[in-house]
Amino acid sequence: MARFLNKGKDQNEAETGGPYWGRLARAAMGYAIVVAFLGLSAYYVYANRQDFAFVASISLLETLAAGFLILACYIINAYQMDALLKHFGLSLHYLELMALTAVMLLGNLIMPMRGGSGALAVYLKRVHGLDFQAFAAIYGGTAVLVALINAALAIVALTILALFHGFIHPGLSVIVIALFVFCLYLSLFPPPIRRETSGLLGLVLRAGHSWHLLTRDRRLLFSLACSLLIIACALTGSFYLIYEALGMPLSPSAVLITSSLGNVANLIPITPGSLGIFDAVVIQVPQMFGLDPARSLAATLVFRVLSFFWAFALGIPGLVYVMRLGRT
Repeated sequence: MARFLNKGKDQNEAETGGPYWGRLARAAMGYAIVVAFLGLSAYYVYANRQDFAFVASISLLETLAAGFLILACYIINAYQMDALLKHFGLSLHYLELMALTAVMLLGNLIMPMRGGSGALAVYLKRVHGLDFQAFAAIYGGTAVLVALINAALAIVALTILALFHGFIHPGLSVIVIALFVFCLYLSLFPPPIRRETSGLLGLVLRAGHSWHLLTRDRRLLFSLACSLLIIACALTGSFYLIYEALGMPLSPSAVLITSSLGNVANLIPITPGSLGIFDAVVIQVPQMFGLDPARSLAATLVFRVLSFFWAFALGIPGLVYVMRLGRT
């Protein structure tokens, strides 16, 4: 992965105008946030270790089921990538597609600023000739759809909580609805962008126009939205099973809000895998529904362990496979 990033560095900077030292500073900030988050989490667990005794009785069956739902997300991610690449005229072999998906997700978990996606962009450019503009449209458009789907699910969950449980959170509701409306506009009615300029702004504008053209393919847009909905539901199911495994079940609507808002926070790429950002959301939100901090933190850590397990189990063999392909 690093090899492709290094080989494509000069070309990537020429396309995006991204200075090396700026990326280095952002990476350092991302890792600093991760270290701070892990340090604070470790201190909290140690200082309140008696509150974590329940972890010893975790249900293995439900934990395994949660793990397999996370694995299913990898497969669906590969389907998404295949559909988007075919839109831009690129069709990959199934094994290469799965390997690239696993490597990208592993890279995103261990490198800040979505380093895995950056490595994938360089690989597709060098090996298959896919333009950075097309990849930027894929990356940005997918982020918009992820935010749209998860905001919609959060609205559904907030409505259920208000109607059947009397729980109303005006501030959270306004934020979620505003995010949904904005992303819906960008998904269905993105304006064409024809302004010509160079550097990073030029890449963003060209990618925005590519996304405008992509959204004209309503069948593809619907297919992507459905796949992202399945991923969101799978992640919600994994969290629900983890809460059950730890003996601290939450209502499905509460879990749906937790997972949906966590998925939106996961779009912020400052830290590796949005570690510390995603986690802050999925630790704090359940406490709004009566879950104590120890159990909320434990559930988040279990989810992270399962995610990293599959990332390394699939990503390392995938990296070996992709590097072999890159040499040919």
